[in-house]
Amino acid sequence: MSEPLSPTSIDLDRALAAAGTPAASFARLWQSLWVAPYVSAELLELCRLTLARLHRDAAELGAPNPHLDAGTPGAARRAAVLGGIVHRTDGFSGAERAVLQFAECYGLDAQRIPDETADAVKASLGEAGLVFLIEALGCLDGRIRTARCLRDLGRSAAGVHA
Repeated sequence: MSEPLSPTSIDLDRALAAAGTPAASFARLWQSLWVAPYVSAELLELCRLTLARLHRDAAELGAPNPHLDAGTPGAARRAAVLGGIVHRTDGFSGAERAVLQFAECYGLDAQRIPDETADAVKASLGEAGLVFLIEALGCLDGRIRTARCLRDLGRSAAGVHA
């Protein structure tokens, strides 16, 4: 019996590789997020962690991100995101708070993001940055959900119940 799949958004591409060209295109999109000019890789990681927290996905929360320098984000910033207390924690700029608030709203209900939340991101990142953030959050959320489904399917096929 083979070992159950246990991918996260970080290493999902290995599990999807058998899909060929579409999987390769998805992998290229993923790689491009981490070098885009609008949102730093560290802030994008904090968005990923925000979504993982909202999904209550322990595997995702524990996945190290190779797109970041070691120790990034710092322990205090990571803890604030995981605790859902960015808004009342020092060490975040106004732009970072706006992006992380947007990510949280997106994760709770992408159709009901308050205009003032979107406007705060637009004021910090510009319209192109807001569009990038929306696309990046969609990709992050989709990868987290896909990885979770594959983990669940792998456990089910192996007869392991969560």
